[in-house]
Amino acid sequence: MTVTYDEPRFERYAYPAFAFGGSTAAKVLQGPPGRKGLVRDILINVTTAMVGTTTVPELRVGTASSDSSFARWKLGTSATAGLGTGAYRARYLTVNAQGRTGSKARQLADFTNHLALEGNDGSNSPSTAADANGFCYLPADTAFYLTGVAGTGGTPAGTADVFLDIDWF
Repeated sequence: MTVTYDEPRFERYAYPAFAFGGSTAAKVLQGPPGRKGLVRDILINVTTAMVGTTTVPELRVGTASSDSSFARWKLGTSATAGLGTGAYRARYLTVNAQGRTGSKARQLADFTNHLALEGNDGSNSPSTAADANGFCYLPADTAFYLTGVAGTGGTPAGTADVFLDIDWF
């Protein structure tokens, strides 16, 4: 049997009850052998409101827990107002983002570094690995991190079911 890799392979990574209140929490992941990937979407179901009065909690996908080269989502409606309970979808938020074109990685910058899918371009913490359109692929056969960062200020809190969608090529 011959296996071909011409078509993308979609995978969803699910993490129920991912906590953002006390400290940074990271999951180490790795894609299918021989394939590079793009973070296409992040879905969250917030079960305990996101709180941080100086900075809101955030999700990062990067080469280390401190990196957001592949995706970033600050989980708030502003830099200091966290998301309430309910379901949210990152890709939906970026569909009509100001300045968005079809050839660019998806970004939303209604506040600084709010949301980036498929990599970060110069407007959202650029990665040195990003191409001219801001796309930054998860490298083949290399571990990467999904990191939940606690908010700061006030009494940081937040819990959500997190779903990370990646296309592997």
